[in-house]
Amino acid sequence: MASSNSSISHSSIQISSTKPTINSTSNYTSESIKLLLVNDNTNYKVIPNESKRISAVCWKRNEMGFPAKKLHGKEEFIAIPGFASCFKCLETYRYVNSSTTHINSHKCSKLLSSTQTSLDQHFLSKSSPRQTDQRTAPVTKAIAKRKEEMKKVCARWIAHSMRSFQIVQDFGFKAVIDECLKIGREFGPDTILSSDDVISCDRTIKNEIQRLAKEERSLLKDCLLEAVKHGGVCISPGIWSDKYRKICYLGATAHFVEKDGKYYSVDLFCTEFKARKKSGENIMKLLRKELLVFGLEDYLSDIVFVTDRGSNFIKGLDGFTVLFCTAHRLNNILKHTFYQNLLKEKKNDKNKTTTVTERIEKTPNKTTKYRTTIEASPEIDFQMELLNGENDYETDDSEISDDDDGIIDYSSTTIYDLPTSAREILDTIHYCKALVKYTKKVNLDRYIQVEQEDEYGSTAVDDSHKKQFSKFTTLHQSSVVRWLSLHELLSSIEKAYHPLKSILYEKQESSRLEKINMNIVSQLIKFLEPWKYVMNEIQLSNSPSLFLTLPCIGYLKQEIIKIERTMRGGMKFFAKRASQLLESMFKIENLHVMGTFLHPNYKQLRHATQMQIIECHSSCRMAIPPSSTTTNISSNDCNDINEPLRKKPKLFLESLMDDIAPVQCCHLLKSKKQKIIYKKQKMTEILS
Repeated sequence: MASSNSSISHSSIQISSTKPTINSTSNYTSESIKLLLVNDNTNYKVIPNESKRISAVCWKRNEMGFPAKKLHGKEEFIAIPGFASCFKCLETYRYVNSSTTHINSHKCSKLLSSTQTSLDQHFLSKSSPRQTDQRTAPVTKAIAKRKEEMKKVCARWIAHSMRSFQIVQDFGFKAVIDECLKIGREFGPDTILSSDDVISCDRTIKNEIQRLAKEERSLLKDCLLEAVKHGGVCISPGIWSDKYRKICYLGATAHFVEKDGKYYSVDLFCTEFKARKKSGENIMKLLRKELLVFGLEDYLSDIVFVTDRGSNFIKGLDGFTVLFCTAHRLNNILKHTFYQNLLKEKKNDKNKTTTVTERIEKTPNKTTKYRTTIEASPEIDFQMELLNGENDYETDDSEISDDDDGIIDYSSTTIYDLPTSAREILDTIHYCKALVKYTKKVNLDRYIQVEQEDEYGSTAVDDSHKKQFSKFTTLHQSSVVRWLSLHELLSSIEKAYHPLKSILYEKQESSRLEKINMNIVSQLIKFLEPWKYVMNEIQLSNSPSLFLTLPCIGYLKQEIIKIERTMRGGMKFFAKRASQLLESMFKIENLHVMGTFLHPNYKQLRHATQMQIIECHSSCRMAIPPSSTTTNISSNDCNDINEPLRKKPKLFLESLMDDIAPVQCCHLLKSKKQKIIYKKQKMTEILS
């Protein structure tokens, strides 16, 4: 469907009466703007969408922007309304009514070579080229008429078969249409053809897919064998379950780099795990069987395996090179920080809160005794545990101070010993989850949207802004597997607070919101933001992220220390606990340091210890082949080096990069006394 959540920023490229603007787009077309961007880049360029309310992927990734024209005699560029252009290939599209459907489907030709091989590229290569010649007026009218008929046919097909609206923008669908047009041109108007003449049956398509899969596996096998010989293959196995069908699967994804430096990410297999026990032995047995198809069974010692810290994977992969998933570990640290790992244990706890009620009924013939056992739910048990022991152990907020850091081990503090302010944090998390669960059960999301639209409608200028704003008002649920989704849950409650308050008041359920401390919610959001930044950068599937582990963990530690200094009460306690857990539960491996060192933007190893730097340098020297130190590289070889496209770094990553500006020693010496001491040391070194 068309997305209506993006608009031209009213802060940077606003069309108002105070600035000169381009009021008419009648002189421009998509083709003419593209030609101007290519041939006259001095007066025309693409500027980003700097709106604060953007949510479409094309705007967030800075893939698309607005074509802009340079003002006469000034260095300022003003946007050409009604169009959007790609930053890389300068392809230009119509941008009407904030619709980003066709923009999101854009595949940049300059980026296709560096991404994962897919069927999209296959269809792009097979499809016929786009006609760019000028058509006559009768031909244009005839094409417009056929397009109108095609629109009706597609609409009936989508409505009858319940297909997605975006299927008409799919590359495979367009490739089928192009092939049909090619067949029509080949046979001409004299030959009568039907759809059954050119479309195969379902069984034939199934056999063709199997043949195509076998052919692609053969090609992939050659690529993997070539990459594994120089240590460029990494495999991520994992087990997941289909809760509906009650079937377990073992899947694996391969990440490898070819000689030319291109990075690929391919799903190798996903097969049913039929063994009764998910032991390490059974996992390795099935893994070896599947890797045999790609000829990798003899190269397991040359492959780096990335997995979670499951005991079965640790035992099965014992003896091989293993890196534990950073995202999984950070997720577990967050769960331990807020004692969320205890919820699972409480379900199997035998000492549950139970109430036994006996009832005796007497009749003339017999006497019957009934016994009823009432057992509290896990959520109630969790809350009862937080409330138990308050009279036994009370801690004032002032007791949580920086002076206790060397004495108190916050990572081993049990839930029974929590201060009152820390218990209030856990209560707030529980109340927020319960509130979202209630709103989902009674279907309040749409009411929240309507309430917010009515409130915003009095100040909104057009309907697109109302639609854009309403997207942010639905409440989001959190997942135990993705514990960082709590950030989305808390943010959604904060954004929808006022309409939610009004709706709950009408339903006489205001108590669900009143017992939530919104100040604590804001503090939790602020605490989880650095974790969110790190998770988003590390959990990448189409580009390597090993080099980001060291700088991201260093950044996370620094941000937690800042939070410790600025926050008070319970959040200060959890910040100290998270800092200690991060230090004890996460270990920086040598491969993490090597990956960071080999990246040109992070080679200074700002967050590594001296021992880690020494070990990294030693490992890198040992990894260099002896012949490479004496081989002379010719100028022709240098020209053949395939450098990857330079990407615009994100603001978050820029803060973690090395400081490449030259630093003079005199700039570091701020006082005259330090300069004199420095000069004396230099003179002593020269004389000696």
